[in-house]
Amino acid sequence: MTKTFILKAENPDDIEKIAKSFLDRGFKVISEDETHLIAKKRNLGSFFVHLIFILLILFVVNYTSWMIYVVCGVYITYFLYFLFSKSEVVLITTEATDEDGNPVEFDNL
Repeated sequence: MTKTFILKAENPDDIEKIAKSFLDRGFKVISEDETHLIAKKRNLGSFFVHLIFILLILFVVNYTSWMIYVVCGVYITYFLYFLFSKSEVVLITTEATDEDGNPVEFDNL
């Protein structure tokens, strides 16, 4: 999975201001309370690549051939790769230390 972006907010109102720009770009809120907000944007891959694979599976590859298994395997691998490694996660928090008392490293966007 991709690295989570951690952003610092001074107060709960700042969390909502920062989150608004992410929500406008298609992120969905996963978890929220007064000290943090977690938002995620799923990346499922290119629409055109999905269309090409679907057309190959439905109309080009013979169903009695072993190639159908190869094409379906590549398609499933493509989908899962984008779903699990290219999805973006953002954590917006007011806390400056983690559970162990260590300082949190914030990202700049």
